[in-house]
Amino acid sequence: MNVPWLTLVIVIPVGAALLLQVVPRNLTAAVKGVTLLATAAVAVIVGVLVAMLPHTVGSDQPLTFHYEETHAWIPGIGASYHLGLDGLSAWLLALNAGVFLLGALAVSRRSTERLRFYCTLLLLTEAATAGVLLAADLLLFYLFWEGMLVPLYFLLSNYGGEKRGPATLKFILYTVAGSLLMLLSIIWLYVNSGARSFDLETLITSSGPAQAVIVIPGIHVPTFTPQELVFIGFALAFAIKLPLVPFHTWLPDLYEACPPAALVFFAGIVSKLGAYGFIRFGLTLFPEPVNHFKWFLAGVAVLSIIYGALMALSERDIKRIVAYASISHLGFVALGIFSLTQNGVNGSIIQMINHGIIISALFLIVGFIEARTGTRDRRQIAGLERRMPWLYAFFLVATLAALGMPGMNGFVGEFTIMLGAFQLNWVYAVLAGGGVVLACWYMLRLHQGLMHGPPAALVERVRDIRMGEGLLLAPLAALMIFLGVYPRPVGDLARPAVTQYVARATGTPVLPAVYS
Repeated sequence: MNVPWLTLVIVIPVGAALLLQVVPRNLTAAVKGVTLLATAAVAVIVGVLVAMLPHTVGSDQPLTFHYEETHAWIPGIGASYHLGLDGLSAWLLALNAGVFLLGALAVSRRSTERLRFYCTLLLLTEAATAGVLLAADLLLFYLFWEGMLVPLYFLLSNYGGEKRGPATLKFILYTVAGSLLMLLSIIWLYVNSGARSFDLETLITSSGPAQAVIVIPGIHVPTFTPQELVFIGFALAFAIKLPLVPFHTWLPDLYEACPPAALVFFAGIVSKLGAYGFIRFGLTLFPEPVNHFKWFLAGVAVLSIIYGALMALSERDIKRIVAYASISHLGFVALGIFSLTQNGVNGSIIQMINHGIIISALFLIVGFIEARTGTRDRRQIAGLERRMPWLYAFFLVATLAALGMPGMNGFVGEFTIMLGAFQLNWVYAVLAGGGVVLACWYMLRLHQGLMHGPPAALVERVRDIRMGEGLLLAPLAALMIFLGVYPRPVGDLARPAVTQYVARATGTPVLPAVYS
């Protein structure tokens, strides 16, 4: 029908953000209505695109987009406006649309100061993250990647807790430093590709980078090849965003200071963009460096799993407990990617979706508890089960999903990743299994400590969640159960793309995946 659906996914939030500027700021109902309408429209479009995406693709190609838009942008330097959607980005785009719709629903018209400004930043962030997931031109990708920081900076620095200033500054400095290295790598690829293009498909098929040589006067780098150095530039940017240990220190501080409504989409999708970058660009542009570094990167992923879990056990702040749990769970995502197996990468995509659902629910629950008790210290809260039976039920579902209980969505992704890790080396699977045991420990301790026992003094007058708050948690809880029992829709849609990415990274045909 010649309708630029992919462009609309980006343009609709931007258009709504511009429309908000003519809406009087005191008309809070109208401001939230426009925001909800825009995010809902994007969710509908993405839902239709994902539902119509075919489940098969020619595996002999390095990259296949089922929906694609290409236009001349800056032809003088070989930059194009190239958007593409495949099995890798489809479910992540759906997750992006879902968490921003949830974030728009979660924001309160009464308690949020400068609501129009907040909603404007929310919409601009959605547009930028969608652009990151759709861009198939490296220069366009970089502009969306960096552009995402602008609304996030103002959103995080203007809303949240007392420590939001230092936490936001740390996040921006970490991300900009990594992005600068990625920009230098992009420039090197452009200069040495032979095609003088930023287009991802063109760079994949070009043999120029493998033949190029980097010469740095006065500096001798005998250990790494030029391709490996360029890959390191991309890898550092993605490792910071994911984040992997030791590039994780910005995340607990930022999550602690971030408002719960913003955490829904920040933790739900922004932290997944690093993992997405590793699959989309690392496995396709740098197959030899990825194979060279996979043992080290898989070890870093296991370190993130164990370290995040141990830190979650050591914390008293319930928000920081969930933040460190997020680091541990994202370590599983990284482990699946660096296993370079079909099971591992497919499990990583499944787990990214599951993690987005689980972490969004957990941060909403933490926000509801803090708003009612006035504290996040787990030692001062107990006996909420008697005062908040509905929250207890939702929290129980989220807890079981987070610790990887069979039958819940968290189990499916972790199990498939463990299969891939075992194919790489059984030692990685055994060590990662320790993270599963620790997850049971800190999640059950958190749930039992907050919900059971004699009611603490702070919870004597606490009331249960309202209907509107329950309606935010209900679809998330339903998805945790549904995807735990029937995860096939996510796995089947992603598998053809995974087959191509793994074949490109390993240079050998892949075996059929165990997961189905």
